[in-house]
Amino acid sequence: MSYKLGLLLSLTFLMSILLLSGDLVNITIIKNTLHSLSLIVSYRLQSEYQITSETKKLIESYGATYTLESDGRNAFRIGETVTYYLRKDYAPFVLGREVMHVSVRRSAIIGYYTI
Repeated sequence: MSYKLGLLLSLTFLMSILLLSGDLVNITIIKNTLHSLSLIVSYRLQSEYQITSETKKLIESYGATYTLESDGRNAFRIGETVTYYLRKDYAPFVLGREVMHVSVRRSAIIGYYTI
């Protein structure tokens, strides 16, 4: 009889550990996706000198949003450093009751790879 109670208790602990590990894996996947997306956005910024509508559509297709630290400008000069944030929201299973904002901060030098 006591082994059944022990099994029930261990199953609840096992489920909570599985849900916690699921949250951690999902956050890692979102962070890695944002890292790879930031590489594409940085390359496009460096070569096109602005955030074009195709870049905006690409960011939105990943379910992410972007924010520039450039005083509202969208076009930039050669040699200028542009800092931006990519952010995606995540509703965790166990880690919290509120939506988490997973974000990365990146910068790009305009015209760096242009010959």
